[in-house]
Amino acid sequence: MQEIPSVFWMVIVSVITIFLCFVLYHLAMLLKESKNTVVELKKSVNDITSITSEISGIVDNIGTPVNQIVGVVQRVSSIFSIVSGIIEGFKSKEE
Repeated sequence: MQEIPSVFWMVIVSVITIFLCFVLYHLAMLLKESKNTVVELKKSVNDITSITSEISGIVDNIGTPVNQIVGVVQRVSSIFSIVSGIIEGFKSKEE
């Protein structure tokens, strides 16, 4: 049996090393891109948070007058139901 030449082993080790470096390089690029994406995402989340707080303030400001209007409408509705009851009472006495 002949011995395998050392050049063959050097080529095999070189191919494995190059492949490993290639994989590590792409992994590093993936991590770099994901870091940039996370930074942009944090900015977007902060913007959304500020918009949400502004909208919440607007809804609170609108909520008070709407609640007042609903209260007035309920009171008017109860007055109309009382008047309707009185009118129904008069109509039933006439018949």
